Amino acid sequence: MSSLAGTEPAFPAPGTPERRLWGIGSYRLLIAVTLVILFHLPKGSIPVLEATDTHALRIIAFVSVVWSFLYLLFLRFSVPALSRAWRNGIPVVMDTALVVALLHYSSGLTGPFAILPLLLLVSTAHVLRGRATFLYVSVLVVLLLGVSFLDTGKTLRAPPIGQTFVYLLALLAIAFLADSLVRSLERSDRLARQRDREILDLNALNQKIIQQVDSGILVLDRQNRVVLSNPAARQMTGYENWKNLPVALDLVEPRLALALRQHGSQTDAELSVAIGGKSTSDAYTLLMRAIALSQSPYRLLILQDATALRERQREVQMAALGRLAANIAHEIRNPLSAVRHANQLLEELVTEPGSLHLFHIIERETLRISRIIDSVLEMARPAPAHPEPINASSWLPVMIQQLQEDPTLARLDIRLHFPPAPEHPVLFADPEHLRQIFTNLLHNAALHGGISGNQIPVDIHIGRADHEGRILITVRDHGAGIPADLMERIFEPFFTTDSRGTGLGLSMIRELLRLNQGTVSCRNHPENGAEFELSLPEWTLQKLP
Repeated sequence: MSSLAGTEPAFPAPGTPERRLWGIGSYRLLIAVTLVILFHLPKGSIPVLEATDTHALRIIAFVSVVWSFLYLLFLRFSVPALSRAWRNGIPVVMDTALVVALLHYSSGLTGPFAILPLLLLVSTAHVLRGRATFLYVSVLVVLLLGVSFLDTGKTLRAPPIGQTFVYLLALLAIAFLADSLVRSLERSDRLARQRDREILDLNALNQKIIQQVDSGILVLDRQNRVVLSNPAARQMTGYENWKNLPVALDLVEPRLALALRQHGSQTDAELSVAIGGKSTSDAYTLLMRAIALSQSPYRLLILQDATALRERQREVQMAALGRLAANIAHEIRNPLSAVRHANQLLEELVTEPGSLHLFHIIERETLRISRIIDSVLEMARPAPAHPEPINASSWLPVMIQQLQEDPTLARLDIRLHFPPAPEHPVLFADPEHLRQIFTNLLHNAALHGGISGNQIPVDIHIGRADHEGRILITVRDHGAGIPADLMERIFEPFFTTDSRGTGLGLSMIRELLRLNQGTVSCRNHPENGAEFELSLPEWTLQKLP
């Protein structure tokens, strides 16, 4: 018993072969207990048993009960050393011996227990297969014939030949059917288990996909409780304390719950939601779509950042427009060169001052058109980035000093703000691209950052971002700022409020930063002026080629 005590009991799962063995063992125990009760009834209660040896039958029934109980016990504890023997040979031998003994001490094949060999064949079909089944049937037939034609010492109980023959045919038929049914059942079990594994794998894959998608996904039950969410939905709603438990949508985001109730049968709605209950300045627009799942108590709530969607659509449109503009600019360049050359030739032939003024206007405007064409072509087909480590504290002052040799930038009062000396950031970017970015930003500050004729203050702050591996550079002027209704359009190509500008400077900045794995954003400073924030990667040893 020590080996049993040290083994962890394990009850088999439904539908498994072990569970069917449990069912057969339980029926065996039920039959054995029924026989014990039957053989202890007063003599004469059952007429067909009056001529039998009741004492021997009681002993056999008692042994059957003990054997059935021990078999279930060993199945329960699954003793490794004995499991194979108990599940194959020993149960067949014991059951056969007990059934033959019952028939021997009762009325044989003509008595009430003639059905037991048929039940025995059904139970052994789970253990034996193919030829083993029919070999066992042959042995059982020999034993039953011996029981039928042997004398117990009192009477000869030989049944009619025809009845015995039919009985043996029934044994063979049941053996064949039982074996076929068991094989079919096992094939069905294998297919079911395979499908279960496939469903589990598919479910795991779906979970992975849901967790990785950019759209927010909330699954709601009939009580409008969130029973499933993905990280994007938790970020959009600001509900970070998710514990994989159903929680009311009113607690996750009350505005979503209100919109869902207000729109009723409508499936689409657009509403403004503040992230995590922060100020309205941090709010963004969500596109909400509710999908009812047919024949299911759940609904699917899909959330998308409408601002990001519009931004992506705008980027696609601008990319297409940029390619079109580049093609047009390329076609305009050659005729424009011819016009400029012809203007220069005509200017040499004219001496009248009024006419010369017109020629100067043509020259100036053709140069302006030429600069626009160059900018369009550069934006449409920018040179690839060749990033390298740049020590901002030493590189930036030199670069700004060079830029201020331009008369347009000479009146800028540029003030650089660096972190303390031990923490000087090192950028990882293309120096030429970075030079072009600052050129465009400072020209923009010179045009809009102050009163004409005075020194124009510009503050440039450099530091590390909150998250590791990024450098933030902010360029702030002290002008009137950017109107709120124009803020979303300032990075669009050809959008400008200055008749002298081309509307391509800020678009070029964003494109060059993209090539250097950077980003740009703009906001109005709380005091005054516009503030552009550049995010660029920081140089580390891992970025070495």
